[in-house]
Amino acid sequence: MESSDEQQIKQLQQTNPGVPPPGAQFEYLNHPADIILHSWGTDLQSALCNIVLCMFGYMTSLESISTNEVESNNHGSHMVAEGHDLRSLIYSFLDEWLFNFHDTDFVAHSITINEINIEEWRAVSSGKGEIMDISRHPQGMEVKAITYSGMRVDEREGRVDIYVVVDI
Repeated sequence: MESSDEQQIKQLQQTNPGVPPPGAQFEYLNHPADIILHSWGTDLQSALCNIVLCMFGYMTSLESISTNEVESNNHGSHMVAEGHDLRSLIYSFLDEWLFNFHDTDFVAHSITINEINIEEWRAVSSGKGEIMDISRHPQGMEVKAITYSGMRVDEREGRVDIYVVVDI
């Protein structure tokens, strides 16, 4: 049985966007005018997936998102990002998911990299989720744009960290 503190934390995570769920490999860092998304993973693929979840988690509670297979197939599959270097690939990857949200209202609670080619700076991904519904998904902050400002990638053995400032 959960303690009262655990229940309050769970309720906060379910109703407040911007509060990472337990075990999340991302966080939100302060920025004077915007917000810094920080994700990490054991490799580039997992860090990329987590940066998208970080963005969606700022827009709504990830725990409120269910999987609708039809909507996931229609709006969350075969997302192609291309760049000319690592930073541009990260920018494109996030921007494709943000554009897709603005176009279809699709929010994902899980992201999978289906294909990545670092030599060609290309990544193809898919996500599981559903169309955002304000009656079921608490509204967080609107992410207007991805920026290159302050973008950073720290790679070391067994861990990749990505930092991206987004315009809110």
